Amino acid sequence: MYQSGYQVDFLTFKPFSQIFEKDYRIKNLIAADKSQLKSFKDILNFSKSLGKYDYVIDLHGNLRSFLLSTFTKGKVFRYKKQSLKRRLKMLDPNFNVVKAYLDTLKPLGILGDYRPKVILDQEDLNSVENLIPQNYIVIGAGARYLSKMYPYYDQVAEILISKGYNIVLVGSKEDKEKDKAIYPQQVIDFRGKLSIRQSLAVISKSKLVISNDSAVAHMARAVSVKVLMIYGSTHPYFGFAPLKDEGDYIFKGLKCQPCTLHGKDSCKYGDFRCLTSISPQKVVEKSLSLL
Repeated sequence: MYQSGYQVDFLTFKPFSQIFEKDYRIKNLIAADKSQLKSFKDILNFSKSLGKYDYVIDLHGNLRSFLLSTFTKGKVFRYKKQSLKRRLKMLDPNFNVVKAYLDTLKPLGILGDYRPKVILDQEDLNSVENLIPQNYIVIGAGARYLSKMYPYYDQVAEILISKGYNIVLVGSKEDKEKDKAIYPQQVIDFRGKLSIRQSLAVISKSKLVISNDSAVAHMARAVSVKVLMIYGSTHPYFGFAPLKDEGDYIFKGLKCQPCTLHGKDSCKYGDFRCLTSISPQKVVEKSLSLL
């Protein structure tokens, strides 16, 4: 935010700090270890070590960030999370998390329709150049909870391969362990093999990303690649859906949706019908319309 007259120190947890390690917009990147910020005393001591700021912006909105921002010297502005409304399923179709973040900056005179942007350099791109195929689509098949994991990505991959596209999987080792799909032999599986920055580089060179309501979808948006999101137990009105120029989403809109705010590993019907009722052909059709 140098162009607005401010110098910015950015605080985040390891290993996510590597996302911002080459970001010229940040003066000081502060990478905290989550395990060292568990107690009230830990948070108080860490806050004292940060020194004094003119302004402290809390964009996380949980108890830890509330305490950190309170104890750090500086005038505090906080993101209006609206988590109570979301928990009560008082859904606002106009609520968008990115826009809510921007609203937090209005008292600083920062206005505009900014979008998330991760800074990659040539070194990042070169690190994956010899690994990636031509004309490929990325699939983010993972998620923290089973109720957010679309189960037919293997069939989606097979159809897209038949139409001339290569398929690349990105995500964590845990994503791969939870995924029970059996993919065609041609699929390139990078899950658990790349750093976060390398995964971002792979995504940045893709034609499209297809993803659950999870990190990979937001990584795509941050490197300006269109994304098709598939919703299960959560809801696009929670504010994380792509904006119109960022992609699209598939959401069945069953009476039981949303059943949870962040996701869970169970379904009251036992069949995760919010996901299993979405055909692979529908996913491919929607994907090709974005391409």
